Amino acid sequence: MRRLLVFLFLSSFGLGAQNFEFVGFWDYYGGIESSEGYKNLRSRVFVRPRFFGYNDATGLEWSLSANLWVQPLGEEYAVNPWDILHETWLYLPLDNFDFTLGQKLVTYGFADVYGPLNVLHSRNRAALSIDEAWDARRPDPMLQMRIFPTLEDTIELTYVPVTRPDRERKGPVQLPPGDNPATADMVQWSDDPYILDNPHSFFINYNRYGIKSDWQFFYGYYTDHTPDFKVDTVDSSVASVITPVYNKKHSLGLAYSTRLGKLTLSQDLALTLTRDLDGTDIGAANSDITLNTQLLAQLKGGILSQFSLITAFFINHGKHDKHDDNDPDITSPQEKEAQYLSAEIQSFHNQPLPFIAVLVAHFEKAFFRNRLKTQLNLALLGPRVLISPRFAFALSDYWGVETGMDLTTDPLFNPESFPDRDLRRNPVNDNFYFRMIYRY
Repeated sequence: MRRLLVFLFLSSFGLGAQNFEFVGFWDYYGGIESSEGYKNLRSRVFVRPRFFGYNDATGLEWSLSANLWVQPLGEEYAVNPWDILHETWLYLPLDNFDFTLGQKLVTYGFADVYGPLNVLHSRNRAALSIDEAWDARRPDPMLQMRIFPTLEDTIELTYVPVTRPDRERKGPVQLPPGDNPATADMVQWSDDPYILDNPHSFFINYNRYGIKSDWQFFYGYYTDHTPDFKVDTVDSSVASVITPVYNKKHSLGLAYSTRLGKLTLSQDLALTLTRDLDGTDIGAANSDITLNTQLLAQLKGGILSQFSLITAFFINHGKHDKHDDNDPDITSPQEKEAQYLSAEIQSFHNQPLPFIAVLVAHFEKAFFRNRLKTQLNLALLGPRVLISPRFAFALSDYWGVETGMDLTTDPLFNPESFPDRDLRRNPVNDNFYFRMIYRY
């Protein structure tokens, strides 16, 4: 199928007007975590060319884009061949409906930060920056039909035959061994480019665009990109092999966006049901109800601000034992290991407690006729605060420089409620970056 798509896109170059875009950059990341000392984290040369065009007679549009990079410093020396093909699609408009075939990024809901309806594509979970944009989301092959019953209404039907797993940390992860290193549990990640053992995902989205407010109603039955974990055995006398498994989820949600005077309010609400409805599987994600409330406001001095409050309630949380080394009733090594693994996996799925709340604030202001763009991101993540300043300066119409930092404070409150994340997806260590970027 991939070869057929590429052939169709190459053949379509003669169908009509052609355009070309190009983005390239070099960047460097340095680790400045005080407990670890200075580290060279990454240096990358990245390019993304894009060809696109349309045909006047038929209205057919096409796009062919690619990711290419090398990393002299960092975990991946060069781009994985399966990640080279980026947004590559054919779009055919008809009278009251249209079709899209290929790989295209699709976004559901109105939230910009952790939208609970935005579940269609896999993500890079080991990114060094929280707002990594260049390889943060990876489009899946899909067929989408959009129906337009009126000028204000749209019905989207999307079918994804096979999807990709989230990009996790490379290599196996050895969990703390306790008293005997030979019996340490090992998480063995899969390098498969697609999830072939659980195919076929379906999404339905209804959009209503009104004068005073916009609405979306969403349902998805899909293979989740975030894995559950299969633990072969819980036995402290032997090393357990823990492997990721990718299961189906149901998500049902609604979203709306409206004006409140000079403010813009949006909310995304989703109910997600996993296969572990009773919550007893030590390696599975819990079902949840998640609400993202987002407020966009223009502050004095021309400062654009956005505030997001993400709250989640995990319906079947705590049905298995929790990790507590100080519990006098926990005496056997097997019980302690089961509790430890449960705590690690709960933390991996961002559900260390039955109810969590995350607050994110974003501030943005431009100077020198928009040549200098400054941003500040603040996030309350459990017991820690993340501080991320950003600066971007346009040297010319084509060249620019960017720099920023990601700083995480020590736990502010109740740190014992949040276990150490040995299975964590991102080191969340303090770092800075510098980027030279070219756009054409």
